[in-house]
Amino acid sequence: MTAIGRRALWRLALAVALLAGAACVPVTVNVYFPQEKIDSAAGNIEDLVRVEKGGKPTAPPPPKKNDKQGRHPASGRWLALVAPTPAEAQVPDLKIRTPEVMASIESRRQRFPQIQQWKGKGCIGENAQGLVEARPGQGCGSEVGALVDAENRDRMTLYRTLLQQNNMAASELAKVQAGFARANRERAQPGEWIQAESGQWTRK
Repeated sequence: MTAIGRRALWRLALAVALLAGAACVPVTVNVYFPQEKIDSAAGNIEDLVRVEKGGKPTAPPPPKKNDKQGRHPASGRWLALVAPTPAEAQVPDLKIRTPEVMASIESRRQRFPQIQQWKGKGCIGENAQGLVEARPGQGCGSEVGALVDAENRDRMTLYRTLLQQNNMAASELAKVQAGFARANRERAQPGEWIQAESGQWTRK
């Protein structure tokens, strides 16, 4: 074999080796969930936060609302079971009961009575980023700031864990936070502070 032939054979072998190595490199495929799926997962998680260990809800669930067509949610679920759309069938639900997610839920569950106590006094509100904020008011103790910080740490850990364990892109964090903000606004009790998507604070 000539020197030119040997060089061509060597280049071919090198190309094959590089392709084989590339095939072994793990590729992460990001999953993009529609906002409706994120909202549903957020609602389920917030309901778990509000359930005591014995299974009794620590706060009443939000009232059932009719959809835009005037149907009750139950009728919509029944219709979805009978004839789900192809798009819905192709999108999986978010994984929300992994050990890491449940650990964040449990930490928040233990703190929930204190959060509700200060919300009832107008000292803590739910903002539009899925976090709690201290609100100015009379009778708000010095422990409110530390409570807000601890709750928000758990919430951000929860949101980032959901991204990681569901192969969601980091850019989807805002959608996750928006879903949780919406769930908490819906579950807020009368008189509690909530922040609309526009940024305006009101008492529910």
